[in-house]
Amino acid sequence: MKTYQFTAFQNQRYAAYGNVQADSPEEAKARILERYHEGLAFHEYVEEEAPDHFTLTDEEGEDYDFEDETPQDVLKAMAALIDKADDLIAAIDGTTGQFEAEVSALSEATSAAEKAMQAAGGAS
Repeated sequence: MKTYQFTAFQNQRYAAYGNVQADSPEEAKARILERYHEGLAFHEYVEEEAPDHFTLTDEEGEDYDFEDETPQDVLKAMAALIDKADDLIAAIDGTTGQFEAEVSALSEATSAAEKAMQAAGGAS
């Protein structure tokens, strides 16, 4: 596992700094976003929206650059769909066992969407 120094930017104006341990640059980005979505404030300059651009430097001095290209409107729409799917799952589970296969498939799709949103920088 390597230690990466990171700078996470929001709208290219606000920055957060720190270190993260990961096996790859992609995993480092995912861990940074996990920390952000779990409510850990990186720095007072990162405001409400998730960071959208990351620079990483590993222990050997190699630099990596990630920029989120997912529009915020798409992330917000996915979050709304996930929320409503969770409500529907709860409603179906509470009333009947008739749709177990459908509920299971919807739960799996919701989990996959949440992981994709985290990887893209959206809250889940």
